[in-house]
Amino acid sequence: MEFNATMHKLSNGVTVILDPMDVATDEVCICFKTGSYDETPSEYGLTHFCEHMFCKGTPRFPTSRIAKDYIANHGGYINAMTSQKRISFVGRIVAENLMVLMDFLADRIKNSLFDKDVLENERGPILDELRRSLSDNDMKGWIFTNKTVLGFGVPNGKPTLGNPENIKRFTREDMMDFISKRMSAKNCLICISGKIDDQNKLLQELEGMFNFLPTHAVENHYPLKYTPCVAHNYIPDTKNVKVEVLFPTLWPDTLEARYKDKCVFKFEMFLRERLFDTLRSDNGLTYGVQVGVSYGDSKTDLTRIYTETSPDNIARVTALIAQTCHNVYADNLPTEEKLAQYRNQSKLGRADFLERNTRRCDRLVADWSCYGVLSDVYHQWELSDAVNVADVEKYTRGYFDSQMSIITHGPKFDADLEQIWKDNFK
Repeated sequence: MEFNATMHKLSNGVTVILDPMDVATDEVCICFKTGSYDETPSEYGLTHFCEHMFCKGTPRFPTSRIAKDYIANHGGYINAMTSQKRISFVGRIVAENLMVLMDFLADRIKNSLFDKDVLENERGPILDELRRSLSDNDMKGWIFTNKTVLGFGVPNGKPTLGNPENIKRFTREDMMDFISKRMSAKNCLICISGKIDDQNKLLQELEGMFNFLPTHAVENHYPLKYTPCVAHNYIPDTKNVKVEVLFPTLWPDTLEARYKDKCVFKFEMFLRERLFDTLRSDNGLTYGVQVGVSYGDSKTDLTRIYTETSPDNIARVTALIAQTCHNVYADNLPTEEKLAQYRNQSKLGRADFLERNTRRCDRLVADWSCYGVLSDVYHQWELSDAVNVADVEKYTRGYFDSQMSIITHGPKFDADLEQIWKDNFK
């Protein structure tokens, strides 16, 4: 299986990525580069509410059940989603019916009714979705950390979903205004990974289907700012303390810094192994541990060391994390043999990527969203394979030098984790 994706432009500015594969299905994503990061306080939750309404009927398919049955009868499925950066319309279908799916999605984006009675009815499910989200302890932690260290918070609510006050008052006019301002050919991508017999014919058909999109520019805001701190998120009726040690990423999320990022990534893989060995295998204190980028956007990313344990063990766990991090950073970088092991491990993941159109489509969409370019996965793999011990050391210097945050979630405990870190990171 090969990767030969190409990027094209429709006459109105829509970006099209075609990723032909020797498979019997097509994965499709039509996304607009606008999400909850772009919402003002009066708009919190508006993108997500609009996403719901896009799925509630057009003149051709007046209900969501009729729409789902129509696509299912043609061997496919459909979905939609909202993130901090995008609103997306996705689907997968047997290749012989690709144009059925494309015609359906174009109709959904162009002709959705946004019926006022349906809109009123949909407030209930969205409010229920918000309540369920806010009752989840993991989500409470995610919300707290985003608000505390990045200033990305929604009072009485959740980023992306919004808050009850906004959900209850959004009108059809609010949604039409959002669509007219935030959804344009200029910030739209159509990505298709799968069986494509005639690319020129497909592009001609897409030209006709999506020429209704306006062509104005859409600005993105992403107003995130890192504020280092030490804070505890008390969650009653919980047993474990979840601890996050956060640092700003060492290198900017740019194409030019990708080799440096891959060197850092290999360091983080090795650090996670050593932390796992120390915390679980040697001392039996935690179930697992994570290391890597977890919060922020392409301009403000935070690297996280994350685990959880009992309140009685939190001081010891924090001390061992600090000791292990210093040991790896100062004296025990991965060897060339370990890097060779990582290269061999990556072969399975690369094969999985090449064989699955869903993963390929996701990667293509992500790279376009972040960098505005077509993924060159072979070049990225070459960069990863070129990583050596000397460059890991060179490009990880300063990894722990930025201002650190320690955020904890769960029951109360009596330990000064910031001081414990300072005492043991040596």
